[in-house]
Amino acid sequence: MPAEGPRSVRSSAWRFLLAGGFNTAVTGVLLSALARVMDPRLAYTLAFAVGIALAVALAGGFVFGVTLTRRLAGLYTAMYVAIYLVGLVAVALAARAGMAPEWSGLVVFVTAPLTFVGGRLLLTPAAGRRPVHERTPR
Repeated sequence: MPAEGPRSVRSSAWRFLLAGGFNTAVTGVLLSALARVMDPRLAYTLAFAVGIALAVALAGGFVFGVTLTRRLAGLYTAMYVAIYLVGLVAVALAARAGMAPEWSGLVVFVTAPLTFVGGRLLLTPAAGRRPVHERTPR
């Protein structure tokens, strides 16, 4: 999908909710189902990998209105990996505290806000500054 140019925060937020809602539904159901038959940390890892693929496919043009180059897709994926680690710690702490594995999908309340803010900062310019990918030396 060709990018029309960076979107406003409001437009990006609504599109993030749509794309993220779809991604969250797919990965949340996958996580909860897998957590019933394997260690929740492994289930989270597999579901998150599916989520990264969906997010990279939707983030550039649809959500933020930018063209996702290979380099930018790599940076976005790296951001997702960092957020994955935060979520993995949250799932492990919840499991250690005795939370039922079926509730592991609630980790999205930790990871989703981080993903939106991180994607917005990485992919779109704010007033008076260039996006991170344009400031990084090539």
